[in-house]
Amino acid sequence: MNYYAAFVAALTEDGQWAATTRAADRGESGRIGLAGGKIDDGETAEQAALREAAEEGWLIQPNSLSILHVQYVDGNPVVWFFSNQPAIPLEEWEEKGRITPIAVSYEALAASGYGNDAAMPRARAKLYDV
Repeated sequence: MNYYAAFVAALTEDGQWAATTRAADRGESGRIGLAGGKIDDGETAEQAALREAAEEGWLIQPNSLSILHVQYVDGNPVVWFFSNQPAIPLEEWEEKGRITPIAVSYEALAASGYGNDAAMPRARAKLYDV
């Protein structure tokens, strides 16, 4: 399947969930979400999830991803991945000043919208499958 966007759910080393603040220039000030975004031409969904996470301040280990959830958003197929390795916060990232990496609770992400309400219960269940 050709996905439109990819996101990644990963725990941090302290057991919180790796998330980001959303961009104020997109009218999303004060909101949070999982790291991720649109898949570029020539990129796989996995590559996009890793790239987007790094651009938004999180290092996700290659080869740690498995498909967690697929959902159509505005008519486009979007994929959420689960990382079986902890997300590591980066000191420098491309979207610095626009998007900030933060560690948050499961409840905060599950209530954040953006399809995370469907993906996060699957992510929590995956913790016991890994």
